[in-house]
Amino acid sequence: MKRLLMLIPLVFLCCFTACTDASVSNSEMSSEDLTAVMDRYLGLLVKNDPAGLPVADNIKITENGYAIQLGNGLFQTAEEITYKQYMADPSVGQVMVFGVVKESVLLANFMVRLKVVGDKITEIETIVARKDEASFASPEDLKEPRPVYAGILSESERSPRDVLIKIADSYFEGIEKNTGEIVPFHKDCNRFENGTQTTNNPSTIATGCKEQFDNKVYSYITKIRNRRFLMADEEKGLVFGIVVFDMPGKRENFEYFPTPFDQLPTRFYKPRSLLLAEMFKIVDGQILSIEAVMVNAPFGATTGW
Repeated sequence: MKRLLMLIPLVFLCCFTACTDASVSNSEMSSEDLTAVMDRYLGLLVKNDPAGLPVADNIKITENGYAIQLGNGLFQTAEEITYKQYMADPSVGQVMVFGVVKESVLLANFMVRLKVVGDKITEIETIVARKDEASFASPEDLKEPRPVYAGILSESERSPRDVLIKIADSYFEGIEKNTGEIVPFHKDCNRFENGTQTTNNPSTIATGCKEQFDNKVYSYITKIRNRRFLMADEEKGLVFGIVVFDMPGKRENFEYFPTPFDQLPTRFYKPRSLLLAEMFKIVDGQILSIEAVMVNAPFGATTGW
C-alpha cells in the first residue's frame, strides 16, 4: 500500500507529460493535481498550441457560450497570463481559474473550467470578457489572488456541500426577487466583477451587498437561468457556478438603479443577456466575498451546456 501511494504522483506526472500508458482516476487526483493540469493548459494556451494536451476523443469545448474546436478562440490570441485565481474540486474532477490574459496590447478577464476524467480532459469551458464586451472591466487592477479565497475555515465555520450550494443559489434568488432578506450576507461582504469592486465603492456602486438587493438595484435583471453549481469546497467555504442573466433593457426596470436611465451607457438600453461565472466565499453560513467574470451576450444566449 505504501508503495502504491508513493507511485500516485509519478503516475499523474506521466499522464500529463511524456508517458502515454498510465491512467489515474478522479479519486486519486488532489486539488494540487487538478491545478497542475490547469497550469499545463494555460502554458499551452499562451504558446497558441494545444498539441500535447491530453484531451478525450469526445471532448466538449465552448467559449462565451459557443462550441469551438480545440486550438481556436483564446488559444489563437493569448500571449501572457498576468493573474490567476484557482478553485478545484477533486470530488467532481474539476478545476477552474479566474485570470487576466494579454492579447496583443490589451488585457482581458477570463475564466477557464476543465473537467478531467481518468487521464483526459473531457470538458473545456471558457468565458472571455474584453473591455468593450462587459459593463465593468478592470483587468489591470488584478495583481495577486485575494487571500480570503485560500483561507481554511474552522470546523464551526464550515457548511456542508449542499448547504453551500443552497446559499449561493439564494444570491440569485435575491436578485430575481429584489430582496436581500433571503440572502445570508456577511456584514463585510464585497463583490468584484471583472476586477472591478462593485460594492462599497463610490466609483461604481457605493452601497453594500445586502443594501443593493434591498434597494432593488438589480431589478433590471428579470431572470437568472441555466444555473449550474459545478464545484464546492467545504474546507475553504467556496462555491463556483455559471449562470445566465436576462436583461430586457426596459426603462421601467431601472427605476431603482443609482444612475439615471438617460445617463447610462447605451448598452443598458438594449435587450441583452450576461454569461457569468461566479465564486462565493461562505463563512459560518454567510456570503463574505464574491468574485465574477462576466460578458455581455445577445438576449436569450445560453452557456452552451
